[in-house]
Amino acid sequence: MNPKKKFFLFKQSTHFCSVPWNHFEVFSNGEIKTCAKGKTLGNINNTAIEEILENDQIITIKHNLLEDKLIDNCMDCHRLTTDGEHYDLRNHYNPMFKNFDINYENLNEFKLHGIDLHWDNTCNFKCIYCNASQSSLIAKEQGIHVIKSTTNNIDKIINMVIENQYVMKEIYLSGGEPLLIKQNAKLLSQIDNKELPIRINSNISVANDNNAVFLELKKFKNVLWTISADTVGEKFNYIRNGGDWNLTLKNLETIKSLGHQLRLNAVFFIGNVVDIFNTLEYFIREHGIVDITINQLTEHKYLLARNSPETLKIQSKNQLKKLLDANIIPHKSNSYYNVARCLKEIEQPIENSTGYIEYFTRLDKIRGTNWQQAFPELVI
Repeated sequence: MNPKKKFFLFKQSTHFCSVPWNHFEVFSNGEIKTCAKGKTLGNINNTAIEEILENDQIITIKHNLLEDKLIDNCMDCHRLTTDGEHYDLRNHYNPMFKNFDINYENLNEFKLHGIDLHWDNTCNFKCIYCNASQSSLIAKEQGIHVIKSTTNNIDKIINMVIENQYVMKEIYLSGGEPLLIKQNAKLLSQIDNKELPIRINSNISVANDNNAVFLELKKFKNVLWTISADTVGEKFNYIRNGGDWNLTLKNLETIKSLGHQLRLNAVFFIGNVVDIFNTLEYFIREHGIVDITINQLTEHKYLLARNSPETLKIQSKNQLKKLLDANIIPHKSNSYYNVARCLKEIEQPIENSTGYIEYFTRLDKIRGTNWQQAFPELVI
């Protein structure tokens, strides 16, 4: 395409994102999206993947992005923009795809250069802020039947990846728990290009040589492990129901011995509003992890950090500002902006100051746990 036009799109535009020409996400129920923040484009259980990637909806998305327009498909990513410059996924994918020979003015063009495989909800945890679409145990607990993709449709996606394995920039494995998703072992075992970058978001509870996915990942040279942890110790065990903090630490050391890259993934919410600083500092100082993603809740709004008691919010705010000012994490890095979003969340007005009590009490009755022991600071 015209070099000046491409320069404008990648360097000067406000909203352009290269994802729809290069990448898609497969969700646990078969839905196809441009990315984790995008809207549903179709479902591979009803429509062939080739048709979904050429339908009117994605053509419209591409057209509006070329016109540098903010569109509904990208609104969730835009809402995460900090200081008007850092887009959650746009800033991740645009640098990744910018050197490919793609004619972005061709609305029908698509070349697979990255994929987000969020394609099964199988999980051994019941995290207290999670949902049935991302945890098979929560689905069972709530009596919800989650429709999954057929083996035939999964195989089509696997074949697409195999065919493009030498040009792809990333495979992202999420879940559920990706180490427990059989399709991941099937995919990884067929990839000959062991240089292909793999990014995996895992609770690492089964990160050992008894796990088929883990054994396949050991064969790859460029693996980024995103370790899921919102806090440490007994509170970790309550928040990530089914987890074991000591086992997490043991498996973390196993992963570190592989020489793979490490990132921390946490969810910021009312349950760790006063612990997030100590948690981040622990992983930074004890494990050298400075690449940090902190997600804000999109469900269970009564668990938002903004609904915490005012004294806890003040304490958390002071600690997070201290972290940003200490230059422990690089200024204007992904980690920096994620911490800044926590500050922004704390400053929002309270929406529901007691909803968490009813929610935790209901969970405790089902699971035999005790939220008041886990979160004494939240007891009113």
